[in-house]
Amino acid sequence: MASVKKRKLDRGGGGSESGSSTPIAMSAFAARQQLWGVAATKAAAVFDKGTPESTTEDVTQSKQSETPSARSVAGRSSKRHAPEEPVSVEVKQTQGAGSEGEKRMSSSFTPRSESNGMPVRQYSSFKPNTKNLQKKAGGRLVLSTPEAERLVILGSYGIKVRQGEATIAGAILTASDDVQWVHAPRCHALPVLRTAEETVLELQPHPAAKGLRELAKLNPAFAKLWNENLHGADSTRSGETFQIIYTSEDLSKRSLLQELVSPAEWNKKLSGLVATNRKCAPVVFLCGPKSSGKSTFGRLIANRLMTDRGGSKNKPWSNVMVLDLDPGQPEYSPPGVISLTRITTPNLSPSFCHPSLTSEQGQIRAHAIASVTPAQDPAHFMDCVLDLFHHYRRGSDAKSPLIINTPGWIQGTGLDILTELITILCPTEVIYTSQDGPEETVSSLQSACSATNPPTLFSTLPSQPTEPPSSRTALHFRTMQTMSYFHLRHPPSQQRYPTWDPTPLTDLRPWRVRYAGTNRGFLGILCYDHQPAPELLAEAINGTVLALVKLEDRCAALRGLRPSLTDAYPDDPDVATGNDNHTPLPDPDMSGCSTSPPATISVTNDNTQDQQQRNQTSPCANGTTNNIPLIPLLPNPQGQTLSTTHSHTLGLVLVRGVDMSHNELQLLTPIPADTLAALGGEDVVLVAGRFDTPCWAYSEGLYLINHAAAAAPRKGRGNAFGSGSGSGSGGNGGEVVDDDDDEGEEGDEEEEDGDEDGEVVEAGGKRGSAVPWVEMLHGSQKRAVGSKVWRVRRDLGKG
Repeated sequence: MASVKKRKLDRGGGGSESGSSTPIAMSAFAARQQLWGVAATKAAAVFDKGTPESTTEDVTQSKQSETPSARSVAGRSSKRHAPEEPVSVEVKQTQGAGSEGEKRMSSSFTPRSESNGMPVRQYSSFKPNTKNLQKKAGGRLVLSTPEAERLVILGSYGIKVRQGEATIAGAILTASDDVQWVHAPRCHALPVLRTAEETVLELQPHPAAKGLRELAKLNPAFAKLWNENLHGADSTRSGETFQIIYTSEDLSKRSLLQELVSPAEWNKKLSGLVATNRKCAPVVFLCGPKSSGKSTFGRLIANRLMTDRGGSKNKPWSNVMVLDLDPGQPEYSPPGVISLTRITTPNLSPSFCHPSLTSEQGQIRAHAIASVTPAQDPAHFMDCVLDLFHHYRRGSDAKSPLIINTPGWIQGTGLDILTELITILCPTEVIYTSQDGPEETVSSLQSACSATNPPTLFSTLPSQPTEPPSSRTALHFRTMQTMSYFHLRHPPSQQRYPTWDPTPLTDLRPWRVRYAGTNRGFLGILCYDHQPAPELLAEAINGTVLALVKLEDRCAALRGLRPSLTDAYPDDPDVATGNDNHTPLPDPDMSGCSTSPPATISVTNDNTQDQQQRNQTSPCANGTTNNIPLIPLLPNPQGQTLSTTHSHTLGLVLVRGVDMSHNELQLLTPIPADTLAALGGEDVVLVAGRFDTPCWAYSEGLYLINHAAAAAPRKGRGNAFGSGSGSGSGGNGGEVVDDDDDEGEEGDEEEEDGDEDGEVVEAGGKRGSAVPWVEMLHGSQKRAVGSKVWRVRRDLGKG
């Protein structure tokens, strides 16, 4: 590309670098923020209640897990001590009339109990003393285990084995391995670290823990996940990013943990896959119902294949390929994207702790489904899958194992997709992670496996034990993954862990991408779903998430859209010749296409040239309105998609604003600058679809200001929203101005008027010229006379 530069904008989201006071059109974005503010404030109230995340039951507990634990060497209360007798755990699995694969567990404990009458739950078998646990500088711990032990650790940490052997989440670690970094939040099952006899290992604080934890200031979904909630936030300031959990006494009240469970059937299948003949790399196809453990089992397979050194003459695989086909809960990409990834190190963290990988980190290719489910366009989903699989077969990693993870859609069209994939991909083994049916699904999958040549091995495994109800739903986890993605800082090539920038997106400098003129930044907007009118496109995409797609061959990638383009411009000679400087389009017969059109992502610093281009009124793809060029929209009345063979997705972008006066889009994206610069003159298309609405982005500034106000309240003054906005103490019970409220509409107008002249206290204590995009109300503030906040009793309908 000609040039790629960033320009710093005012924190309020308006103005140019030259000091112009022209406001940027942010109305659509602000409207979305106000509409979604209610959901954001209610989310804060839900997570602040401290709902127990999960319970702890491990069906594979070793003898070491049944022994009592001792007190911690330092920082442990004198009232806390290990049980006088060993704790025995009896696990019973029963089949009830509940959800599929549900397993109910009952535990019996020794009479020893806490002061509140609850039994003491044993987590770690390691008994620390001055000989086997040493504290080093920088928060490091050195543990010596003469006998095999198990440890449950909450937080973020690194593992370095100095002597002996240890296992965690299926990975076998030895002294020859580098430091392995782990994120273990309480919203997911904690991996159990098991050591062999005569093992010495070192636990290190995670360098990226601070940035990840500070995301809780921007969204309550990230709150109460780590060890800082056990003994106060000061633990992270001293470098203690993790804590060994010995018993339930180490947890705060109403805090329970779920340990990572690997049933005996899972362990047997893992051992069989590792011992497979290396003449043919295994291709494992994982399918099953939702929340049955597909992703967990796939993670265990990959970790074991890369690290298992014993039990056979074969060496561990140097890398494992992962074909992630679940757009709703992806492992190495943001929601709405499926990918092919090369993994060279064990995966020891939840997906939101590595929401995206660059090509240097292992991503081979990715496609945007533009939806969190394949149901939106099954045909396009199949095209994307086949293209990714063909890249695996044609690439240099064709001799590496491949793990295929599929969505939890196992009936109807979802079952048809699974059976078709098995028939086409011909995996070496299909694993169905449920032993409870449905019978129709199992029989169809077995028939598809029998029809392949050679026949594919089909096996079933029990689902992972059902976790108890959690305050976080699938939507919350998608929100966490997407938010983590947009706050991601891609590390240097030598750094093996990502970092995060906890700055609100409104305070980040966006890319200013021109959509009109001779130096346009992209070919156009392509909508996979709803087709808006060209004059309404700016309002439709403002404040939404789009996919940034690179066209490898412009003519071939747009071949399916060609009839729509020619029908839309039958009398435009530029469309037929493809020589229009403002709207480069392929010619009708595909013979004169150029693979290097002049459209690039670039922003010039030449103010004179900027002014000349702003003064131009040349027509663009959608014509002009009052001599103002519209954002180019690629006509797509038939709902066609880009060719997956000749295009791929680089990442996602968030439309922060639309500057109609400068003919620019303001985009936020974690895609590295060198990746954008490497685009050169190749085409770029922004794809709109059914991505989740980023309501979390509209309220980040509000949560940050309320967090600062709660941490340092000021006497005699209101909070950052003014005297009429309540106390601003964390957002419990707060509400956002509703469009149906007359008084709320007045508040909205006042807020918009304050975009230029308003003044607020920012999180760091500085004064800025911006106001929050959403306003939090408490109780009956700004409501009509006689109205009130309704409270619903939980026992409605009973009796």
